[in-house]
Formats: sequence, C-alpha cells, structure tokens
Amino acid sequence: MSKLPWLVVLRALALVALAASAALLSDYLSDSPSFCGVASGCGAVRRSAFSHVPLGEGTFVPLPAFGVAGFAALYGCSLLSRRLTQIVAAVGAAVALYLLYVQVFVLQQLCWLCVTADVSAVLAAGAAFGLGPDTWEAEARSWLRPWAWWAFGALALGAPLLWPVVKLAPPVPARVLAYYRPGKINVVELADFQCPACRRFAGILKNELAPYGERVHFVRLNKPLASHAFAEHAARAAVCGEAQGRAEPMAEALFETEDLSADGIAQVARRLGLDSARFDACLADPATRARVEREAALLVPPELEGLPTTYIGGKRLLGVQSPEAVADALKRAEKGDSAVGISGSVYLALVALLALGTLRLGARRAARAEAE
Repeated sequence: MSKLPWLVVLRALALVALAASAALLSDYLSDSPSFCGVASGCGAVRRSAFSHVPLGEGTFVPLPAFGVAGFAALYGCSLLSRRLTQIVAAVGAAVALYLLYVQVFVLQQLCWLCVTADVSAVLAAGAAFGLGPDTWEAEARSWLRPWAWWAFGALALGAPLLWPVVKLAPPVPARVLAYYRPGKINVVELADFQCPACRRFAGILKNELAPYGERVHFVRLNKPLASHAFAEHAARAAVCGEAQGRAEPMAEALFETEDLSADGIAQVARRLGLDSARFDACLADPATRARVEREAALLVPPELEGLPTTYIGGKRLLGVQSPEAVADALKRAEKGDSAVGISGSVYLALVALLALGTLRLGARRAARAEAE
C-alpha cells in the first residue's frame, strides 16, 4: 500500500486555510460581511483588539491580510522547496496555536473561519514534517501539472474576495420598504442610542446626508437592545423629542451624551428647550412605549444581523461604515440603480466547475492511469 501523499495533503490544507483567510479579509474590507454576521463569533473577533495590527500613526492592517500572505507563502513554498515548506509551516502552526488560544481563553468567542484556517495550519505543519527528500521528489512530479496547482491557489484566493463584488444583494424587507417615499433618496436606519457602533456611525451618516438636503427621506427606527440598560428609555425620549418637532436635535444629543440615565435625558430635553411637562407625559404614555416596541419588532435575527443596520435605496449597510461606503450607496440610490448580481448557489457552482475543469485538464496521465 502506498504511503499517504503528504505533499498533496499539505497543499489541500494550505488551500483551505488560504480560502478561509481570504473570506475573512473580504469581510473586513467589505461594507457588509458576506461570510460571517456581525453578531457571530467572527463579528466578535472582528471587533476585538486582536483583529488589526497597528503600524503607527493610526494605520492598521487587518489580521486576515497576514493570514492571506502567510498561507499564500506556504502554498507557494510547497510548489518550490521542501525545506522552505517545513520552515513556513512550523511558523504558521505556532501563530495558529496562539490565535486559537486567544479565541478560546481571551475572547471566549470562536470564529469558524479563523478556526478553519488555524486548524488547517496546524495539520499542514504535521503533513510538512511527514515529507522526506524521496517522497518530496516523487510527489512533486505526480498528480497535477504545476500550472494546475497555481490555478488552484488563484481560485482559493480570488473566489472569496470576488464574492462580495458579484453577489446579489438581499432585497430590502417589505417592512422597511413601507417607510420609503417615491422620488426620494430613501434612507432607513435601525439603531440603539446606547450602542457604541451606532453612536460612532451617527456622525458619519449625518455628514454624508447633509449635501443632499430635501432630496433625502430619512427615517430612524428604534431598536433598543435588552443588553443596554438605558436604550429603551432613550428610544422613548427620541419619540418624545419628535413629538415636539425636535427629532434630529434630540437624536443627535442622545448619541453624543455620556449620560443616558433618566436624569441625564431630562437635562438633554431642557437644554433643547422642550416643554418638560409634555416631555414627561410623553415618556409615560403607553402609546410611546408601544411605538418603540413596534419599531423594535420590525426586524429580528436572523434577518437583522447587527446594529446599526442602514438601508440606502436598495443597499444594506451593516455596522459602522466609512464615509466613502455611505457616499457610494447614496450615489447609487440617487441614480436609481437596481440590484444586480448572482446568487450564492450559482457562484458556488461556477467555482466548482472551474475547480473540476482545472483538475481534469491539469491531471498528469500517469496519475490518471494509476487511478484507473
């Protein structure tokens, strides 16, 4: 019985790790994650201090970028040099074990893509040290032609990175579309005034909406989270500020204030010149609470993946977005661009066909004959 083809196993594991790292990098760079939701373990890792490597002066590099570079190097070395392969695999396994430790014991959150990449790295190191000089020479000349191995590497890297560009955007839920107005640039945001991400995004969204003036129809819907002690009261305060014609000033003040307690919100209302008696009566009115509950129930998981969730025309933005991402969505909505793209099943089928075609055309004749 022939020995396990360690080089093929190593390359396969390197491809899996490369694809997982590319998917992670795609989510880090995209305005809306395609592979892991904001509320998932991947989202928790992405929000942590371990998700980016600081380079100084406010410059950061996403950690998956190093994963892509490392696994691409491992895969490339596996096509060139046994000794280099073993060195890179050993370094990769050490880093992977550390990152697994961080997820399990420090963050206590598991990202399935991170775990896939890290476990693959550890197993690849084991396969690398199963390679002897003789087995390396024999396996390097068998199975697939070199161009096919390089093609598989390009596919593992490119397919996850391309997916966010070509995917069909999910349709805007009908319950959100009910707030749209014909002839306007429609923007609907679901937010929680105590949510740190919502507070950071509020200023970005405001600045990008400002140049459009009356052309924008903007609606902010309350989605107070049960985990935020002051969120529900703040949401009712926003409704009561709107009742006195001070919707946006109240919302901006709620996002900016450090004190969202009842006393803190009362001070905000006085500072904005609201009628205190009317404001207090509104806060206590069951109709105010009912409106907040109705808006909060508008979207729920899994349809709602995190906060803030912002719909701009036909595009959904999830979490804190860059000014450029918001500006691009507004321009598309202004032009009335309809959603285009392909479904996940079609894309997966295309990737599978490319892989099978590469395998068929790149297989060496000797390997085919042996298989037969």
